[in-house]
Amino acid sequence: MTKKQSRAGFTLVELSIVLVIIGLIIGGVLTGRQIMQNAQITNALNSIQAFQAQFQTYVQNYGAIPGDDINNTTRFPNANLPGKGDGSGTLNGEFDSGTNTDETRLVWGDLRAADLVKNQGTAADITPQPTNPFNGIYGFQHTAFTGAIASNVLCLTNVPADAAMAIDSRLDDGSSNTGSIQAMISTGAAGEVTGGTVAADYGKGQTFTLCVRM
Repeated sequence: MTKKQSRAGFTLVELSIVLVIIGLIIGGVLTGRQIMQNAQITNALNSIQAFQAQFQTYVQNYGAIPGDDINNTTRFPNANLPGKGDGSGTLNGEFDSGTNTDETRLVWGDLRAADLVKNQGTAADITPQPTNPFNGIYGFQHTAFTGAIASNVLCLTNVPADAAMAIDSRLDDGSSNTGSIQAMISTGAAGEVTGGTVAADYGKGQTFTLCVRM
């Protein structure tokens, strides 16, 4: 007699096991992403508070705003600073400026020259803006969002919606258009913050530029 060939296939138990494994993998990936984002948020919160404190420490120590300091090259003769501020009491330029003689870039040179900020400067140029955990940058400037914040601000770019809301909620009121932290949907254009408009909310899937009142 010829034996009938048996057909290979999955039983319900085997299918159930496969589905459970797939669920565990997906759950692990999502959990890993959440853990990573939580770490990025914590890093950003610590950096924001540190940069604010370092900025204020410079003001207290030297009686001048970093970046705007008209005596910086005399104060730090060996720091290779590319220029000095005009002493006007405000920071001139955009926080994301590509010109290292702008006061908004000199602020980082002054802070590094004073040994208050220790990251991401080189002997050739000590003025670059530090990178943030979301592959954007940090930067200082004066006024933001068409005057919605009329003071010196610390801004950070390329922040995903969930992270932006978390940062705002922990340091302020959780609203993108009120309080000491406000935000706009990132455009990617240099100088976007000066004439930008604050977002109505932290919409899912959007990327934001946040500015923190000093």
